[in-house]
Amino acid sequence: MNDLENENIRLSDRLSQLSDDELVRIAKLQLPYVTTAYEAIFHRYHQKLLQVCFRYLKSAEEAEETVSDTLLIVFNKLNQFEERASFKTWLYRIAHNQALTRLRKKQAEYVELDEALSEIDHDSAKGVEGHNTEQQQLNKLLDMLTIEERSIVVFRMTGNLEFAEISQVLDLKLSAVKMRYKRTLEKMAAAAKHI
Repeated sequence: MNDLENENIRLSDRLSQLSDDELVRIAKLQLPYVTTAYEAIFHRYHQKLLQVCFRYLKSAEEAEETVSDTLLIVFNKLNQFEERASFKTWLYRIAHNQALTRLRKKQAEYVELDEALSEIDHDSAKGVEGHNTEQQQLNKLLDMLTIEERSIVVFRMTGNLEFAEISQVLDLKLSAVKMRYKRTLEKMAAAAKHI
């Protein structure tokens, strides 16, 4: 390794130790010509965003495209981020909106809902040697939820967001998010008995 590569690794390590607020401030100063702080943000959130988007879209390829779109929006609009909410909340709101847009397009492509449901049932019936894995069961349970219910559960369980952050992302009152989360878990538990 040459000296420049060593320096880049040290800089990357230092940036990864910074808070989101500090990284955002540096990235706002650097972008679009220097991307080191933005890259640190990218690496911090890329995998989590992929997991969240996959839960919405059930396609690794579409999740990857959605995350790419989200991070491109962050790259282009970071200077417009006003810090009224946390950066994490702003980022997840963008990802949420991008995933919903893709979901709507995807649903519009289905000729009829019945066809889509029969296709899902057919695919899950194929299962690995006829056995449902935990992942398949979770996907079935998530399919039974409304978009709002799914969003709350996915952000809480996969995104590890606090209820206050979820309320900001979804633009709902904190008490409504907590109540809907509780009811959704009860709904999933009841449905799980029948899977």
